[in-house]
Amino acid sequence: MGAIAALGLVALVGAVGCGGSDRGGAQSASAPEVQNQAPADLDAPGGAGDGAQKPAGLGAPAVEQMQASQRHVVRTAQLSIEVEDVYQAARRVYEVGARFSGFVADERTDDRGASIELKVAADELDTALAELSAIGTKVVNRGQQAMDVTDQVVDVEARIASQRASVERVRALLGNATTISEIVQVESELTRRQADLESLERRAAALNSQTELATVTVSLAKVDGVATDDEDDMGFLAGLGAGWKVFLASAMVLLTVLGALLPFAMLLAIPLAVIVVVLRRRRAAEQTPTAPAAGS
Repeated sequence: MGAIAALGLVALVGAVGCGGSDRGGAQSASAPEVQNQAPADLDAPGGAGDGAQKPAGLGAPAVEQMQASQRHVVRTAQLSIEVEDVYQAARRVYEVGARFSGFVADERTDDRGASIELKVAADELDTALAELSAIGTKVVNRGQQAMDVTDQVVDVEARIASQRASVERVRALLGNATTISEIVQVESELTRRQADLESLERRAAALNSQTELATVTVSLAKVDGVATDDEDDMGFLAGLGAGWKVFLASAMVLLTVLGALLPFAMLLAIPLAVIVVVLRRRRAAEQTPTAPAAGS
């Protein structure tokens, strides 16, 4: 067993020296050397060298022959609409996203408009766009794009399969290690290959998320409230309405002025009243006839 473990470690060191990381499948540069050094380990079940072949049927011809239903497509869309109430329209956008197994990924909203990034089920994108278009009073702009990423998905899946096999091979070598230095070397290589595998799995998850959910960028713009028809700007009713508004505005200005002057009027009222009383008494005294002298 010690000899087999040593041969396995030699094969591992040779693979590391060649800089292989199992990305894209094989480490073909080191495969002949490894096979010459440790044929027993490489031919054993589950112990194939880094030159292991990719799963069958994952090459470029297979990708080209895949049916449309099996292809992986990233779909995006843009929709610009005019609305009367921005916040109410934004709530309806959220409702549409929830009905189509989606969610709001980003939002910026104010009184004049909103920009909402919505995720919806990719296979229901057309239906979702139809419902979103009905939210506003007018569709200003609408567009769609599709990008086929089938080759990327197939490539990542093949790399994941190859990397998993590589991790299992290193784990087998770890079980055959007999010295501390051998264990440290194998564990270091195992950690590196597991990190590569996790990176590939995250990439695969991101691709799946992009193909399963379509991205819709919805732009909401508030409609200008000023009337555009000549009939709405002219006529008796239009004049009456405009006059009533002017009257109310004038009355509000007058009441505001009176309210501002009232405190000063109250302060001046008391001295003015005293002056008026004094003047009246003086005038009354002047008008009263004097009595004739006695014995005249």
